[in-house]
Amino acid sequence: MTRLLGYGVFMSSPAGIKAQRLKHIIALLLLSLLVFLPGLSSLPVIDRDEARFAQASVQMAESGDLMDIRFQDQTRYKKPAGIYWLQTAAIKVFAKDGERKIWAQRLPSVLGALLAVLATYWAAARMIGRRGAFIAAAMLAVSALVIFEAHIAKTDAMLAGLGACCFGALAHMRHGGGRKSSWVFWIALGLSIMIKGPVVPILCSLTLITLALWERRNGWMKLLLNLPAILVFILIWVPWTIAIWLMTDGAFFVESLGKDFGGKLISAQERHPGPPGYYLGTIWLTLWPGCLLLLPAFDFAIRAVRNGKGSDAPVVKGMRLCLSWVVPYWILIELMPTKLPHYALPLFPALCVMAGVAAVTLLAVREFSVLRRINAALFLIISAVLIAAVMAGQALYGQDGTSNSYLVYGIGSIAGLCAIIASFALWQSKMKLGLISAFLAALVISVPTYSYILPGLTQLRTADKMADILRAEGIKLPRHGGPAIVSPHFTEPSLVYRLGTSIDVTDKADLFDMATLEQGRVIILDQKRDMTPDIMANILNTAELAGLCLKTTQAFKGFNYSKGDPVELITLRASACPK
Repeated sequence: MTRLLGYGVFMSSPAGIKAQRLKHIIALLLLSLLVFLPGLSSLPVIDRDEARFAQASVQMAESGDLMDIRFQDQTRYKKPAGIYWLQTAAIKVFAKDGERKIWAQRLPSVLGALLAVLATYWAAARMIGRRGAFIAAAMLAVSALVIFEAHIAKTDAMLAGLGACCFGALAHMRHGGGRKSSWVFWIALGLSIMIKGPVVPILCSLTLITLALWERRNGWMKLLLNLPAILVFILIWVPWTIAIWLMTDGAFFVESLGKDFGGKLISAQERHPGPPGYYLGTIWLTLWPGCLLLLPAFDFAIRAVRNGKGSDAPVVKGMRLCLSWVVPYWILIELMPTKLPHYALPLFPALCVMAGVAAVTLLAVREFSVLRRINAALFLIISAVLIAAVMAGQALYGQDGTSNSYLVYGIGSIAGLCAIIASFALWQSKMKLGLISAFLAALVISVPTYSYILPGLTQLRTADKMADILRAEGIKLPRHGGPAIVSPHFTEPSLVYRLGTSIDVTDKADLFDMATLEQGRVIILDQKRDMTPDIMANILNTAELAGLCLKTTQAFKGFNYSKGDPVELITLRASACPK
């Protein structure tokens, strides 16, 4: 192992550096777009937070108020305005008044994921050479969680991209980079605050403190004392901070830092608890197929820093940076009571760099004999679980027994075969075959999943189906000037996004107000609720006494993914009485 830690084993030949770098970048861009773009427009709003972000951005675009963040009439003081500004810009460029083009609002997430991939390559090239950097960045591009976050209009993909830029800047500063790297660091850090507050600053602070205590030789950190870059960093986020403080009288920070961020540090928020060790389990799913080399990655990094103690070899210094980036922050999120899989996403660039150098090692020699075989077995199990989950989604929420379902099962079988080959190749240390098979498994399962399988899960498209029913009944949607709509049972945020800002998804509306019913109000009820038959009977009786006739649509079945409950929705509205 010690002989592998020299510069030449991992670093590429100087000849043709620019040409090889250009080929790698083009290949990474093509690979990323291949997995990030399919399904971007056909995939429904599939996450309740995505619906809230998207709706708040729509309201910002409609009102022209770039400071106040609202979901309907409620303030949404959880995250800074950065992601809302990006989505609002996309709406202004790609959508007309009243349109809901979710693909446009997902473009910032696609750009963030692309940034993460390219920044990981930029970082890894200095630490482990261009060959390992290409493998690391490609692993990040096809990882399950990165692909998912690239498809939804939230903060996390962009945050991962800016975090990767900070990681890459630190790598370059440690390996002979100049003041340009510090500019990248401070600008990316400032932008990350505008996206998700203190997350990346905390990660970078933990990393720098760990390196300072570990190495005791930190002259390279003087590059961070770039006063013009620090001034730009301050100008990125401080003016907005002052403005939002004055506008909300400090309420924004009470909500975002005190309740949202601080609350997650001391108690489980929004029904997302988890024990310590949560991320040790979920990382195998979220990083898949990069988890193919997760155990060898940590083994290589730990052995490199032990055997290269005091060494300035790029690989050794790179592994110290990776471990300092991963371990302290990982411990922090494991100790937090609130746990969600995407909290570990900023660690993915460093994890993929570690996996990339392990892959280069296995391409050269047979190593990690025990951990390699354990990892191969775990990869096979995780692949089976992931592929089974996709097929179970089709069976539960799609149209089973059709040509669609048979195609899904066929796709799952091909992906499973590729995963089996990758596992056995790793077991036998045939790394080239293992990498190719793992990447094929990811492509075979991810591209059809987002372009075909998920958009076809009809029971999860409840809000879309409701919009279609209203149109079929000749009822304009509220966002197009249609009548008032009340939905006291089905309150999923995606319904607000699809139908319009003005709809009432609370239980405060008077359902027996015949005046509003006569004016065209539409009532949406869930027939699976025990009280719904009584409510409908009372509405019908009250309408009859008021001389009104009611029209109902045929009930349809769906699923409320925000609460995990099946629903059966029906609409009521006033109609002309028969003569």
